[in-house]
Amino acid sequence: MQKEFLDINRILLIKKIYEKNMSENSELCSSFAVFAEILLNNEIKSQQELSALAHCNKAHTSRTLLKMQLRGLVKVGKSIILTEKGVEYAKNAVKCKENLLEKMFEGVTDAEKQTFAKVLDKLIENSKRNQ
Repeated sequence: MQKEFLDINRILLIKKIYEKNMSENSELCSSFAVFAEILLNNEIKSQQELSALAHCNKAHTSRTLLKMQLRGLVKVGKSIILTEKGVEYAKNAVKCKENLLEKMFEGVTDAEKQTFAKVLDKLIENSKRNQ
């Protein structure tokens, strides 16, 4: 295989573009956006549950939730819920993400998108198996 095809920097570049887009358009970090979207679409009872859905460790979840609480985006009690401000932020974050994806996939056919999704799923599966 060609070396440039295997370069992990291409994947990291997409991550950087996503993070930059989120910070420019929603004024908060991409971790907030991921958590806010999960909380918007799910009833979350624990930090452990949120960590699992966000595919991150508990320490990151704890730190991010604390920062989100300080900004008035979430309330943590028997469950973790978005405040009104958090709901608005989550909706904006989803919109920003969808706009970015639309731009990124411009000119990409549905078949190519399906193939890309299958390849990503396989890469993730292989990565988890080899940890």
